[in-house]
Amino acid sequence: MEIKVSIVIPVYKVEKYIERCLQSVFNQTYPNIECVIVNDCTPDESFVKATKLIETYEGNVDIKLLEHRQNAGLSLARNTGVNNSSGDYIYFLDSDDRITEDCIAKLVETAKENNLPEIVMGVTKGVDNLGNQVSVSAAQTKSFMTNAEVFQGYINNEWYVIGCNKLIKRTIFDVHHTYFIPGIYHEDVMWSFEISTYVSSLVLCPHITYLYYIGDTNSISRSTWGAKRVSDSITILDKKAAYLDKVSNKYLLMRHIKNECYNMVYSLFRNHYSYRDIKQYMKRINVLMNMSGIPTIKSDVPFYRRVIYNLYKFL
Repeated sequence: MEIKVSIVIPVYKVEKYIERCLQSVFNQTYPNIECVIVNDCTPDESFVKATKLIETYEGNVDIKLLEHRQNAGLSLARNTGVNNSSGDYIYFLDSDDRITEDCIAKLVETAKENNLPEIVMGVTKGVDNLGNQVSVSAAQTKSFMTNAEVFQGYINNEWYVIGCNKLIKRTIFDVHHTYFIPGIYHEDVMWSFEISTYVSSLVLCPHITYLYYIGDTNSISRSTWGAKRVSDSITILDKKAAYLDKVSNKYLLMRHIKNECYNMVYSLFRNHYSYRDIKQYMKRINVLMNMSGIPTIKSDVPFYRRVIYNLYKFL
């Protein structure tokens, strides 16, 4: 039987782009697709436009329309889509982006050629305001065939950690229960980290399959770097630290946590956070930096970033 793919699309404040997104799904060359559209209580005409487009659609894509009773955020919208899907693989698509016509066909072909791995990652390209394709990440060049490779690849930024543009085997959710954490920014970062602790294969499909519209700024997944985003970043490091005795390479995770602490303080400094605010965040960051084993780990972040950290640590 042909592999079934469920495309999950959360919808929130994308009335300018939703038709472009859905049309790219309807144009897929692959025959066995389910499209699960989750209205996260969008206040604009996004869901109305989606519904009208669906009413005129006569293709083979099986469409499910779901609605939240109140706005719940990207993570829960994705989780709702997963829990109401029936595909062998799940594929996340943001509603202000689009996919190439052969996206699912190419990803499924790669999955079959590689013994149906847990994750198949396509190549994502950005699209700027002039319509030009631009690079969004250099971490889209190779496959990872053991868990040690997948985990090391995550730590070393060797694979693109966004949730979109990946065929994700249903067992990730049904067996491992690795869903997106609600209510936090950087949900993709944490989700990708969690799967990296056990996934045994992440295979690259070397074709452009996803177009990420960089200039579109009011969507469900784009927002500014404010106080909550900083706090959530520290929370994610707290959660990662809980995996220190569960990962294939504890040293790499300790170094990662230490580096991220240095980088975070430097980013706060560069973004002109007040001395008082940085000192408040430092209370949580120092707890991480003083965890067993981490003080002895050698960091490889630039020296000047460590200087900035020590400036706030000792003043």
